[in-house]
Amino acid sequence: MTLYWLLSVPAHGDDHAAWRDVKARIGESDLYDFHLPQLKIGTLDTLVQLSDELSKLDTAYEATTGKFIDTLRSLTQANNEELASKLSVEGKTVDQYVRTFSWNNAKYRSDRPLPEIIGQISESMAAVDAQLKTKMTQYNALRNSLATVRRKQNGNLSVKSLNGIVKRSDCVADSEYLQTLFVAVPRMLTRDWLNSYERLSSMVVPRSSSKLAEDSEYALFSVVVFKRVQDEFAAKARDARFIVRDFVYDEEALEQDRAHALEVVEQEEELLDTIGEWLVGTFGDVVTAWVHIKALRVFVESVLRYGIPPDFVPLLVRPNMKQASKIKQQLADFYAYLETSSRASERAKLAGKAKPRAADDSALDMHEFSTILSDYTPFVLFNIPWTFLDE
Repeated sequence: MTLYWLLSVPAHGDDHAAWRDVKARIGESDLYDFHLPQLKIGTLDTLVQLSDELSKLDTAYEATTGKFIDTLRSLTQANNEELASKLSVEGKTVDQYVRTFSWNNAKYRSDRPLPEIIGQISESMAAVDAQLKTKMTQYNALRNSLATVRRKQNGNLSVKSLNGIVKRSDCVADSEYLQTLFVAVPRMLTRDWLNSYERLSSMVVPRSSSKLAEDSEYALFSVVVFKRVQDEFAAKARDARFIVRDFVYDEEALEQDRAHALEVVEQEEELLDTIGEWLVGTFGDVVTAWVHIKALRVFVESVLRYGIPPDFVPLLVRPNMKQASKIKQQLADFYAYLETSSRASERAKLAGKAKPRAADDSALDMHEFSTILSDYTPFVLFNIPWTFLDE
């Protein structure tokens, strides 16, 4: 399992010291810089609103990423190793992209207000979701058609196509009054059929029934009746658990069914290729949007937690999973002084790295929430789980 922690800690005016503080407490875990551009802060009210919105978008885009991978896996039957070789983000593997993240200013201009950037990401992802839904609707409709074709080809005699089973010689040809019906009879009821079919309705030709085929569940019989009673015969047969098949021998229809079956198979293969190519090609955009939302979350939460002007260091940790709990606790212990803004100011003052903040400091006092938030840490921390390709 691959898991990254996207975190931020206060710098107190010295980014390098903050980096060393974290590195000293994560042991053999990997530590990477996570570069954020200079973003516009806006008002406190706006940041609080954005915090809630970003949390929802983060969850939604993580689900979309998983949906892309699950859909690819389902459509291509590829294993995780094969999927990993197909998926890339800006020419990199997902791990490489996350570890070397750099804000895509060409796509999301950092000099725009935060709500505008978030709106742009949301709009692009809404379009991706709509396209995915449309493509999967097309595929499911085609898959249903293919299932119908295969059921006709491979089902039992009560549902499969009778083209290729019934021959011209099995039918009464060109009769103005007589009609050959084909009846699927459960094998356990074969004797009942032979003993009763002549009495199911009037105007049944005596001794006209012949067995044409048999599978593990049904036997297929022909029977000749007058056309005027075929509906009555079918209803009486249904009451007796005999299935009169809706079939009229037609060589032209036989060829059309064969051509349709081939066409549906070809259409499915073409659509699978088209959807697969689109999923692989769009996957990078989805992950890019998701990680940029993570970046915006860490920025917004850091400003809310530590106050303004921004003085924090965003970092990426790939924890040693066997020691993850211990590492998180060591970091929490070291940054416990951040539980209140007054403690943070006092720590910075004593360290001589920053001026103490005023009483109306804009950072939020999280101490009162720490007892009710089970995943609370005194520093900003978000998971970037990359577990979609786990066995």
